[in-house]
Amino acid sequence: MIDAVATTLVRHGHEVTHVVTSCDQPPCDATERAYRLVTVPAINPFEKIIGVPYAIFSPRLHRTMRELIANADVFHGHGFLSQNATIGLRLANRRRDIARVLTEHVGHVPYSNVLLNGIEDVAIRTIGRHTASLAQTLVTYNSTVEQQLRALVPQVPVVHIENGVDFEHYRPPAAGERERLRAELGWDAKPRVVFVGRLVEKKGIDVALAAARAAGDLFQLVIVGPGKRPAAHPNVLPLGALPPHRVAELYRASDAFLLPSRGEGFPLACQEAMASALPVVLSDDAPYRTILAGAGRAASLVPAKAAAVLEALRAVLPVAREAGVEARAFAQRRFSWDRAAEEHVALYRRLMDRA
Repeated sequence: MIDAVATTLVRHGHEVTHVVTSCDQPPCDATERAYRLVTVPAINPFEKIIGVPYAIFSPRLHRTMRELIANADVFHGHGFLSQNATIGLRLANRRRDIARVLTEHVGHVPYSNVLLNGIEDVAIRTIGRHTASLAQTLVTYNSTVEQQLRALVPQVPVVHIENGVDFEHYRPPAAGERERLRAELGWDAKPRVVFVGRLVEKKGIDVALAAARAAGDLFQLVIVGPGKRPAAHPNVLPLGALPPHRVAELYRASDAFLLPSRGEGFPLACQEAMASALPVVLSDDAPYRTILAGAGRAASLVPAKAAAVLEALRAVLPVAREAGVEARAFAQRRFSWDRAAEEHVALYRRLMDRA
């Protein structure tokens, strides 16, 4: 999502610098990137140990952020628990002529582990509240996170800016392209359902794998994303993390998209899949019902259970082509990066005018 917003802002004439960890760079080549990327050394031990992605930056982060913020007009942090957002907002608050914005993507993530839930709750009430309080405005993608933020820091305004998608990069296959891509991948006629996301609990990888292993000849699950490689199974094809152009090709070669994630804003991968003419099967999170209202067969919202996922895929795979056409049309009506970029710039200008 950050990559897409940054790219669109540059296309609109703005300069953008994105600070990332050494273990979590956007998966694209430097020649494809329109904005400046600054990488800071970091480790991410918790993802492998307990399935919770959280980067710990080196001390270099503070110096890097201080140097960049000294010449910036806007600081826009992402994630109220992330170190770069907290440190960046603290440094930006020393300058009253810089716009300070924080986007919170997911809020509280419901983990099955009671201890993890408790730790996360404490972190949100301390680090999260402190970070959010440093921003002039908070940005969210759905009503659930908006409600959490209003309760956490009622003194900070909250605005909703919906994600967009690149309709040229993520598009339906051209004539004969789907068949060519599937042949290159070595795929037979068996339907392929693609999962794109980190292989962690909140993304629902456990549910997706359980559904695939119980699917018989219904489909093969194609998994794209970083994380622990799943155990071998004929219905599971793990491909690891891939650059955007390869992900776009997989969308065009596949039959449906599956992401039974929990506690998310609205994953960009869902929009990319719909723009690529794939019907999507998602968890029945309340915010999705509003965002996907009117999508019809293009979007199935089900409980995050393997049986429910299988039932939804049995219904949609026989009509995947028709549902995919509906998905593309819905995405074009609803999602636009140009609109999202314009709303971000308008917000930045309002905050800069107040300085």
